[in-house]
Amino acid sequence: MESIFDEMRRYVAFGEEDEQALRLFAPLAVPHFGTIVDEFYRRILEHEDARRVLTDQAQVARLKISLQSWLSLLVSGPWDAEYHQNRARVGRTHARISLPQRYVLGSMNVIRLSLLSIAAAELDAIDQRRVAVAIDKIVDLELAIMLETATDGLLGRVKELETAERDVLVQRLKLSEARYHEFVETGEALVVTWEPGGRIAQLNGRCEELMGISHGDANDKTWSELFGGEPARFVARERDLLAGTGTPVVETIVLDRAEQEHRIRWHHTIFHEPERTIICAIGLDVTAEHLLGVRTRRAERLASLGTMAAGLAHEVRNPLNAAHLQLKLVERHLSRPVPEIASALDAAALADTHVERLAALVTEFLDFGRPHALRMTRRDLRGTVEAIVALLHPEAAAAGVDLATELGMDPVVLSYDDEKIKQVVLNLTRNALEATPAGGEVRVRVSTRGNAAVLEVTDTGPGLSTPDAPLFEPFYTTKETGTGLGLPIVYRIVTDHEGVVDVQSRPGRTVFSVALPLDDGARRSGGRSS
Repeated sequence: MESIFDEMRRYVAFGEEDEQALRLFAPLAVPHFGTIVDEFYRRILEHEDARRVLTDQAQVARLKISLQSWLSLLVSGPWDAEYHQNRARVGRTHARISLPQRYVLGSMNVIRLSLLSIAAAELDAIDQRRVAVAIDKIVDLELAIMLETATDGLLGRVKELETAERDVLVQRLKLSEARYHEFVETGEALVVTWEPGGRIAQLNGRCEELMGISHGDANDKTWSELFGGEPARFVARERDLLAGTGTPVVETIVLDRAEQEHRIRWHHTIFHEPERTIICAIGLDVTAEHLLGVRTRRAERLASLGTMAAGLAHEVRNPLNAAHLQLKLVERHLSRPVPEIASALDAAALADTHVERLAALVTEFLDFGRPHALRMTRRDLRGTVEAIVALLHPEAAAAGVDLATELGMDPVVLSYDDEKIKQVVLNLTRNALEATPAGGEVRVRVSTRGNAAVLEVTDTGPGLSTPDAPLFEPFYTTKETGTGLGLPIVYRIVTDHEGVVDVQSRPGRTVFSVALPLDDGARRSGGRSS
């Protein structure tokens, strides 16, 4: 059976006549090998990509010796199977060191031209033609062997890399499967996936345990059937999620198989597959966290009752003493032989003023301390702010203060008690107006930040007298006629909505910031008591 080498010899028509021509040429070529080798490596070292496979000068010296031996075998033979194996090793070496093939072709051309030049200088015309043909054939044969074996070597390396990469991928897949089972199937988080429309696709073990339902039975149910809530609200939330406008965090009340309530905080993400879209919700049971928050707020309120009672007693005593004094004056003016009606009326008016102040104080105190059920409705926060700012524009104009809003173009929709939040906006904006001198500015801004709607009231007043001022404690005030309950009322309303209120102040800029959760699906439609 014909070997590959014999087939290549036949293909380039390299025969006995060519072997004889090369043996004739060999003694004439050997003296020139040193020059050929130097030129060969000079050309290689001119190119960075070819030069990078050479490590040092010692290696170059060794390679020059090897190249001379290679040239000797090229022109002397024998050109047999052992010759083929020798040349094949060279091709495999090129593949191992990743020598670019363009340099193999270029280098062989350097050798070809050098040998042809020697033949032209040393031989007569007839022998020159015979030797030139033999040189072309043997160089072409060399190229065929080198390229064939280099290609085989490269393919072998590719297969090795593919095998190694496949092994790495298999290990990663096993690791991912183990992590999936550890985190998803045996973890405490609830994991649910569904396709648009609400039909459940997958539940993890924690969901099955909590709900008392198997994966197969869940496939026939929708989100609302399993996890409660109004179907219309779920549809709206799903639409917003798919459009990229909805909040990825939602809290809902879920009933377990024992009809016990659990407050679940869901984090959503979207997976877009080639043929379908999958929505994934990861739920954390925050029931204990919520109850702890309720107990903490209740304890804080009870702890503040003593301070409030002392403050209230102080605040009530002043108008009562003043009213008592004015009433004594009324009595004195009326008991004289000639009653001083005008003076009595003036004193009575002053007494009435103090009584009105006392009544206002009691009303504010009751507003602050009395539990109120929140009347939650879903609406655009910008509309609430616009209504209050419009109400305060006359006060701002009279004080010479520029009052403006920055509400943005997009709706900021969430669930809240409209009347309570109006009181928050009113208290903060009125405080800002009162703190800003004529010619100053007050800006009321509505925006979103993460999963919260943000209300910011900024003024250009002198700022707080001290950064440690207990603004949100009852009865603290810097106003001569203030009760010190406006900001505590703001704080109570915001915390009742599970929001956060903060203040940052420096001379010329004070910002009160209120953050409210964008979606409060965990609350029931009737609200809750504080």
